[in-house]
Amino acid sequence: MNSISRKLLSLLLGGLIIVGVLAGGATYLKAREEMDELFDYQLAQVAHAFSRQETVAPLPSAGINYEEESELAVQVWKSGALFSVTPPGRTLPLQREGISTVYSGGRHWRVFVLRTGPRAIQVSQPIEARRELSVNFAFRSIVPLLLTIPFFALFIWLSVRNGLRPLTRVAEEISRRSPAALDPIPLNDLPAEVLPVVGRLNLLLEKLASAIEAQKRFVADAAHELRTPLAAVGLQVRVLERSAGNAERTEALERLKEGIDRAARLVGQLLALARIEPEAPPLFSNVALTELTEEIVAERARIAMEKGVDLGMTESDAVTVTGEEEALRAMIGNLVDNAVRYTPPGGTVDVAVRRGEHEAVIEVVDTGPGIPAVDRERVFDRFFRRGENTTGSGLGLAIVKSAVERHGGSITLTDADEGKGLKVSVTLPCSRDLQRGEYR
Repeated sequence: MNSISRKLLSLLLGGLIIVGVLAGGATYLKAREEMDELFDYQLAQVAHAFSRQETVAPLPSAGINYEEESELAVQVWKSGALFSVTPPGRTLPLQREGISTVYSGGRHWRVFVLRTGPRAIQVSQPIEARRELSVNFAFRSIVPLLLTIPFFALFIWLSVRNGLRPLTRVAEEISRRSPAALDPIPLNDLPAEVLPVVGRLNLLLEKLASAIEAQKRFVADAAHELRTPLAAVGLQVRVLERSAGNAERTEALERLKEGIDRAARLVGQLLALARIEPEAPPLFSNVALTELTEEIVAERARIAMEKGVDLGMTESDAVTVTGEEEALRAMIGNLVDNAVRYTPPGGTVDVAVRRGEHEAVIEVVDTGPGIPAVDRERVFDRFFRRGENTTGSGLGLAIVKSAVERHGGSITLTDADEGKGLKVSVTLPCSRDLQRGEYR
């Protein structure tokens, strides 16, 4: 499992160790540089000390420790011939005047040569002696830093733990939430880096609470609405059982059929509304809107004719939209059904599909009683019906609005052109040919 604290501790401690290694390396290089300068100076001092003596004497101290002196070798040359060596056996070929580095006898040497007349004094020292001293000096310098690493590690761990404490608090707050308690997470004392996350979580909790509340209302309303047709069906079944003659039995069967049809229509609309809910995953494709509308109008033509309502298409511009065919079918079907249901015999219902610049417009105009302006917002609420004797489930326009919003469109209710009846206008975005950049 990924852990932010573990990652932070690994990065910070790793960085601390890398800094310690780099600091140790830099200290060693600096110490080696200073040691080389010091020892080169001491080699020159020894050579000058011997140049002032006529005979070979023990090595002068010149501020040099015994351990260092034991590694020095002094050779005196006269007229090109080796005159003396101190200590015995430490011989190197005569080098050029000044300071130089040579390799001899399997070791690297630092050599200083001083010429005074016929004499040449050569002082040498093995380089590994210097490196050993440089390492010792660097190690002594870096030890205090190494000793502080555990304390720095403890400080870093406490700092990371304290810095991530708001996240732990938010996690505890979320764990205490349940479908029955979706209160927002308090924002007080939260760092600025955590506030956007908690703000988004609060927004999500708010939407979830609204969705759960809407679901509860929907289930309660659906149960209430289904109770009426089911009770009517049960009543008609009992009437049918008690019917004595064929005429009474036939009438009871008709009433039973109407109750079953109403319950089936209500269940169908509930399912359609559930499929069009915003939380449902969209399955969009290109839909020929005009052909779909003509098909729906043709399906309702027989019902309109039996009622004596003139139903037809007045405009049929070819237009394609991107959307869900079933949702669009439910939207247009409910608009036409409502218009036919509320239009009295002898009235008309005109359906038109027009093409705009970048949108499609569907209009359904009827000559029914219309909807008063004060109710034109409420009619989109679920199970809202105007009047006690109004037929229908009160879900038709709720389905229409959900489908329109799902497709990014808009819907308006106005009076019909002649002031009698209702005109419903739905605007939907046209689909776009992405290769040509054209709307169609």
